[in-house]
Amino acid sequence: MYRNVINELVSWFEEKRRRILFIKGAHGVGKTWTVKDFATAYFPSQKYIDCAEYPAFANIIAGIKTEAEDTKGDIEDVDKDDSEDSSLLSKEELDDMSMGSRVLDMDFLLEEHFDNAKLSDSLLIFDNVQDIPDCASFFYEFSKSHKDYSICLIASTMELTEYEYSHQDVFNIIRMRPMTFEDYMIANKAHPFMNAIRNNKDKPLTSLEVNAISVMLKEYLLIGGMPGAVIAYLKNKELADVRPVQLQLIEDYRALIRSKFNQALGQRCKRIWKSIPKQLARDNKKFMYRFVDSNARSREYSEATQALCNLGIARKLPRLEKGVMPLEDYVDYKAFELFYIDHGLLRAAYGLPMNEELTIEEIFTEENGAIAEQFLFQELSHNVGNLYYWTSGATARVPFVYQGDKGPIPVDIRFITNKKAQNIKSFLAKTPDTELTLKISLDQVSMDGKVLNIPAYGLWNM
Repeated sequence: MYRNVINELVSWFEEKRRRILFIKGAHGVGKTWTVKDFATAYFPSQKYIDCAEYPAFANIIAGIKTEAEDTKGDIEDVDKDDSEDSSLLSKEELDDMSMGSRVLDMDFLLEEHFDNAKLSDSLLIFDNVQDIPDCASFFYEFSKSHKDYSICLIASTMELTEYEYSHQDVFNIIRMRPMTFEDYMIANKAHPFMNAIRNNKDKPLTSLEVNAISVMLKEYLLIGGMPGAVIAYLKNKELADVRPVQLQLIEDYRALIRSKFNQALGQRCKRIWKSIPKQLARDNKKFMYRFVDSNARSREYSEATQALCNLGIARKLPRLEKGVMPLEDYVDYKAFELFYIDHGLLRAAYGLPMNEELTIEEIFTEENGAIAEQFLFQELSHNVGNLYYWTSGATARVPFVYQGDKGPIPVDIRFITNKKAQNIKSFLAKTPDTELTLKISLDQVSMDGKVLNIPAYGLWNM
């Protein structure tokens, strides 16, 4: 399936001097498939190395010397017949290697296993590098020795290391998340309806277009944006095929937590992960550690929360204290809401039915609006970047606020009768410099003074 993120990969491809492409994202969001699909279209060949399946490359990158140099592992060359048997390395020696010798050893491995192919014509892909120490600094040195190489790293993490942050001229970091509704429409070959949404500001959609788009939106709300779940549905158009994929992904994340962290940290991560759906369904959606563990200490559990966010399977929405520009200066990072990775997985965690008879309005009211806010969080963050929520006192709450060109933009959700319409009014009263209010409903695009209404199915086209 085509992913819209490929446009970012194309921009990288067109750089005069390509930086190291670094794709980051949670397990299951489609990183490897997307990179390979892109490479097929834009490079004469691709050389794929899975560092998790074959440790020889990982050892060199990390600077760990090995006894054996049998390098016929899980390496894929799409231009030649992969008929060689893989073999395992012997036990690692703990001798440190100099950076120069590591670069030379990497050259040796690549030359041997790709039969001295001209690597400058290929996209050189190193997958599953998330657990390799010193990874970024190694490839920085490696790229200096091979300025004609196009290098792509893939990692199942969202964490940005200090080294990567300080070398942004070397790394082009792209973060992948689940499929957006735009991606889902592309997968359904719904380009005429996408064009209708793009033109909605000038031309109202017909009832036929609205009905067709609404059907796809309902499917997307039930299925979510995890590529495996989408593929399972599109194969036979059976919703019953989706839930097993969703449940397996949730179990994969639990297993990842068990394998990734020590017992104490892993237990705290599992408690937080389990608590997210329950806390999103509360009226006060602020995440509270006391609902995870009555004896919870913020210092201990904040580490576990960040660990889940680094894995990409949870996402924070911090609280905004004031609607004053720049918003980043008025954020209370100690108060936050915690979201899932995907609204489809959230429905699965709740055990909500995969019922095609449900209406969009009914889905948006599930679990006290938690599904609606999870969906909106994913769509909005993809388009506008940093999001915050705002509260005043014990009652007023604006679910999302983001920074516009001239002032803050609060988001008003109007899928159902808004019992707390005073929330936006309270924000506007305290923030006179508000640029405009974004109202999200199921109505078509309209502008009323400083209130911009956008339909839920058109958020990707903001």
